[in-house]
Amino acid sequence: MRLDQIAIVLRRRNPWEALDLGHAMLHAWAGPAYRAWLATYWLFGVVLLLVLWPWPSLAIFVLWWLKPVFDRVLLFTFSRCLFGTATTARDVWRALPALLKAPGVISGLTLRRLSMRRSFLLPVWQLEAQRGKEARQRFRVLSRRAAGNAVWLTFVGANLVAVMGFSLVLLLEALVPHGQGSLFFGNALRGSESPEWKHFLTNLLMMVAESVVEPLYVASGFALYLNRRSELEGWDIELAFHRLADRIGSGAGRLAAALAMAIGLTLFATAVPERSWAAEAKSESVAKQAIHAVLADPVFGREVERMRWRPRANKEDSEAKTPEWLRPLLAIIESFSQMLRALAWIVALLLAAVLIYLVIHYRESWLRPGRQAPPDFLFGLDVRPQSLPADIVVAARAAYAEGRVEEALSLLYRGSLVALIHRWQVDFRAGDTEDDCLHRCQGLVEEDTQGYFGGLLSAWRDAAYAHRPPPVPAIEELCAGWARHFGVHADAMRPAS
Repeated sequence: MRLDQIAIVLRRRNPWEALDLGHAMLHAWAGPAYRAWLATYWLFGVVLLLVLWPWPSLAIFVLWWLKPVFDRVLLFTFSRCLFGTATTARDVWRALPALLKAPGVISGLTLRRLSMRRSFLLPVWQLEAQRGKEARQRFRVLSRRAAGNAVWLTFVGANLVAVMGFSLVLLLEALVPHGQGSLFFGNALRGSESPEWKHFLTNLLMMVAESVVEPLYVASGFALYLNRRSELEGWDIELAFHRLADRIGSGAGRLAAALAMAIGLTLFATAVPERSWAAEAKSESVAKQAIHAVLADPVFGREVERMRWRPRANKEDSEAKTPEWLRPLLAIIESFSQMLRALAWIVALLLAAVLIYLVIHYRESWLRPGRQAPPDFLFGLDVRPQSLPADIVVAARAAYAEGRVEEALSLLYRGSLVALIHRWQVDFRAGDTEDDCLHRCQGLVEEDTQGYFGGLLSAWRDAAYAHRPPPVPAIEELCAGWARHFGVHADAMRPAS
């Protein structure tokens, strides 16, 4: 993947900003997206409505159920536009067979058809060509910190389609001249059946609503996917290094580096096979010895006879002895017993799922016998009580007055961590990140204290990592807030002398 050719600005975005990026992508690539949509969705939809003319409800349901297939056409267009490749309707038709053979088509129309993360996970199938266990693992990795946003995207999109379709129906109803009766609701009020052309018109209006919302839905899900991959793989950092290398690197330097790399690879290639062949021969010898040892065991290949009880009478004999008048009643009882058996299996699976969820969610508290000793350092910060000054707020204000903004925020942040460890008994771990610490505080402190700690974390991170210090009023507010939320507990977090 050539990140230097990507057509969007790669930077850290929260999931909501990524969804808004999808709107900008659709605005920029609306021409290719809607050409592909009209060439596939509308062509197929109109033909389907005409073929199923006597059954309009079935036609619109089938068209709605097949939307994941047309979403692949939109994603194909957006993925090509992302790297500056123009896409025409002819390109879409040429790529359509490959899109229909790509992984996940059957799953997207059956098991995952009602998935609330459909547009967010579609690129895993279509662009990464993942399938089976690898796809499920990829789904889990990508869904962390973004699954809720993908669910809200689907929920809002579905409601937008419903509201827009009904609004179009009401709009046409309002445009009917006075005295001409009702266009859509007159037959329903009179209790008579509406003609087929009215159902056809209603389905066309629903297709218009889908055409407005679905490209935005796919673009936003694709943008959320790109943002999550950029966050996991550090695309923005990689792109920055590429730009830096292009500025400082010369042609001769790159040629020398390439030659050195080629020489190194050649030496490595000549040295590795000997070691690998020797290791392979050794492993084969060990395997042969293990096989001979298994075959030499007297238990191997032994025949064992076992007996069990089994009823002698078969089903046909029992049915032959049953009276005719009793057979329908027995059939009803058998059907009812099968339903109860299926219901029991469903309840058992639900209970197993709940049990698995409880084990996974509370495994740390169940498996850990007690509270561990608090760490001395968290992500490089000293969180020992004796490392802090006596009055943290005064020290922070003094450091800020001297221009040491990062040190001032660090004092407030470290003081908050120490107070959370020793006053609220928050069980931080040595390997926790800033976000992990914020997450572990949930439910253990008051909501206003949680909000203050989150704002302090954001300000400290901006100053420490992005070198963007907050303004003076924000510093004063943070100092006053620290005294209000954590200052009253300053004595409790100091070790006993």
